[in-house]
Amino acid sequence: MKKRAAFLLPLLLLPLLGTMSAQTSGPEDQLKLIPEPKEVQLHSGSFRVKPTTRILVEFGHQAEDRIAAETLAEEIHDQSGLSISITGARAQAKQARSTIELARLQDGRVKHFLELRGLRADSIGDQGYLLFSDKFHLIVAANTGQGLFYGVQTLRQLLRKDDGKLICPAVGIRDWPSMEWRGVQDDISRGPIPTEDFMKGQIRTLAAYKVNMFALYMEHVFDFASQPLVAPKEAALTPQEIKALVAYAQRRYVTILPEQQTFGHLHHMLKYEIYSEVAERPHGHVLTPTKEKSYEIIGAMYADLVPLFPGPFLHVGGDETFELGHGQTAARAGEVGLGRVYLEHMQKVSGILQPYHKQLMFWGDIALKYPQLLGILPKEMIAVPWDYDPKPSYDSIIKPYREAGLRVIVAPGANNWNQLWPDLDAGFVNIRNFVRDGQKLGAMGMLNTTWNDDGESLYGMAWPALIFGAAAGWQAGESSIDQFKSAYDWAFYRNGDTTFRDAVEDLDRGHQALAKIKVETETDDLFWIDPFTAEGAKMMQKLAPAAPEMRLGAEHALESLYRDGAKAHTNQATLAEMILGGWRWDALGMKAEFTEEINQFYWDAFQNQADVSRVDNDLAEITDINARLEDLRDATTRVSRMYREAWLREYGPYWLDNVLVRYDGLAREFQEKIVAVRQVRRQYDATKTLTAPQELGFYLQP
Repeated sequence: MKKRAAFLLPLLLLPLLGTMSAQTSGPEDQLKLIPEPKEVQLHSGSFRVKPTTRILVEFGHQAEDRIAAETLAEEIHDQSGLSISITGARAQAKQARSTIELARLQDGRVKHFLELRGLRADSIGDQGYLLFSDKFHLIVAANTGQGLFYGVQTLRQLLRKDDGKLICPAVGIRDWPSMEWRGVQDDISRGPIPTEDFMKGQIRTLAAYKVNMFALYMEHVFDFASQPLVAPKEAALTPQEIKALVAYAQRRYVTILPEQQTFGHLHHMLKYEIYSEVAERPHGHVLTPTKEKSYEIIGAMYADLVPLFPGPFLHVGGDETFELGHGQTAARAGEVGLGRVYLEHMQKVSGILQPYHKQLMFWGDIALKYPQLLGILPKEMIAVPWDYDPKPSYDSIIKPYREAGLRVIVAPGANNWNQLWPDLDAGFVNIRNFVRDGQKLGAMGMLNTTWNDDGESLYGMAWPALIFGAAAGWQAGESSIDQFKSAYDWAFYRNGDTTFRDAVEDLDRGHQALAKIKVETETDDLFWIDPFTAEGAKMMQKLAPAAPEMRLGAEHALESLYRDGAKAHTNQATLAEMILGGWRWDALGMKAEFTEEINQFYWDAFQNQADVSRVDNDLAEITDINARLEDLRDATTRVSRMYREAWLREYGPYWLDNVLVRYDGLAREFQEKIVAVRQVRRQYDATKTLTAPQELGFYLQP
C-alpha cells in the first residue's frame, strides 16, 4: 500500500486517486506525476507564474542549487515563453508575493510555514522534499540540495497552461524515495559506444525522474593506459570524457558507476595473443583465476579507472562465466568444486580493490548457485541479482543473499536487446515485480538495465521502460503500470492527451501478435532471415498470421507520430526512434506477407505455363515497376538509412558498419531475386517454360 497523508480528508482522496486517469476535467485530475509523490494534499486555486515572478535561491546555497533553479526556469520558458530571473535571497527573510522560493528546511521561517499547512519536515531524509503552492506562495524545501533538486523536478511536471496562463495547482506534497539508489545501466560494450553529449543527455533526462545512479557496462571500451590494445582507439572512452561526464552528473546528483568486468565477458581482451596465458580457454571469454598475472591485470585496470570515479561503488561484473572449469581451472575445480573457485576469485578481486575503499558490486547469477558458500564473500560486497523474464516473484534470487548477510541491488531489464522495438509488456512486469520484491526484502536499490547483445539496440527506444523503472524505485511497493501509462504523455512529453502512450502501445502490438502464434525468436533475428531458403520460407509462413496485426500497429503508430508529433513539448527527439521502430516492424510484417504472396504467384505461373497472360500477370506481381520484390528492397534500404541516422544521433561511427552490412546483405538478396526472376521472364518469353520454383528459392507450394 502506498502511504497517504494522515491529514488527507476523505473528500480529497477522490481527486487524488484520479490523478493518473487518462480523463481530465480540472486541475485536481491533472497531477500526472512520475514518480508519484507519497503524500499529496489538493486544494482549490492555483499559483500563477507572471512576467514579474522570480525564482529565489538562498544566498548560502546559490552555487549548489543553481542547476535546480535553471531547470525550473527552462521549464517555465518552454511552457510559457516567460524568461524568469533567478536571484539570491537571505534565509529567514520574508519573501514577496509572486516568488518561487527554493529553500532549505534549516530556515526556521520556511519550516514553520510548511508545518502550519500540514507538511511535516521529519522523516523525509536527504532525498525527500516538501512542496507547497497556493495563490500567493510557491515553495520547494528540503534538507539538502539533492532533495531540493528532486522537488523542483516534481514542480516542473505540476506547471501547466490554464486559459493561456502558466499555473501551478494549489497543492501540498510531502515526498521521499522508497529506495536509496535508483539506477540505470547502459551497455556500451556490445557495439555502439555513445558520444559524450548523448550520455550527458541521458543523465539529464534520467535525473529529471529522480534517478541517482548511471552505470556504464564496460568490457573493453575504456582507454586503459595499462592495457593499450584492449579498447578500440578510435572510439574508446577517454579519461577526459569520463571526468567531464562525472562532473556533469554530480551537479544533478547522479553517481556514475563503472562496471568493469573482471572475470567473464572479456573476449575482446582475450582474443589477442598477448593475453593467451591468462585465458581460461584459448581466445575465449573468461579470465583464468589460476594465474597471478590475471590479478596483476585486474589491479592495473582498476588503477587506471578508479581515480576517475569518485562515487562510493565499483561493479566488478562476474556474470556468465560459462567456460570456468573447462580450461585452466579444470583441475582446481575438480578438487574443490566450481563454486569455491568462482567465489575465491571474487574474494581475491575484493582484496585487490580494498585499498580504494569502494563498495564492490557483483552480478548475482553464478554465486546464487552456491548459497552454502556465500560466506566466502566479504560482507561489504553487494550482490546484484538479475532476471529479465516477467515473473510473479523474484524472492528466490534475492533471499539467499539477504540470508547470507549481503546487501542487494536488484537488476530488472528494459527488454530492449535483440528487438526491433523493446518488448515493453515483458519489461514493465519484470521491473514492477522485481523492484517490489527488492523493496520487500530490504534491497538498497535497483539498477534497471539496457543491453546491446547483437550490437543493434538503440537506447532511445527504451525510454518508457527506463522512466517506469525510475518511478518504481522511488514509489513504495508495487507500482501501477496503468497509472504510469496514464501519466506518461504529460510527465515525459508535456502532452495533454494520450497520443504517445497510444503510439507506444501500438508499437507493442508486434510482440503481442508474435506471442499469439507462439514465436519467441527475437525480432532482430526475424528481420534478417533470408526468405528464399527452405527454413526462411517456413519461418515467414509461420509469421504470416501475425503480420497484419504487426503492420497495423506499426502503421497506426506512424500515422499518429507523423500527424501529432508536434504535441511533444519535451523529449521530442525520442520520437525519431519510435518512428524507426514502426518502420522496422512494418518491414518485417511486409516480408512475411509478401514472401507468401510471391510464392503463390510464382507457383500459380509455374502450374499454368500454357496461359501466357496468366504467367505475365503473376510475374508482374513479383517484380515490375511497382511489385513485391521491389517493395521489400525499398523498405530495407529506407530503414537502413533511417537506422544510420538514428545511430549517429546517439553513438559515434564505431561499429555502425557491422550493422549496416546486414541491411546491405538483405537488400542485396532482394535485388538479386529481382534479377533472377526477370531472367526467368525473358527465358519464358523465348521458350514458354519456367524454372522450377525451388531453384529460385520459392519453397512454399500453395
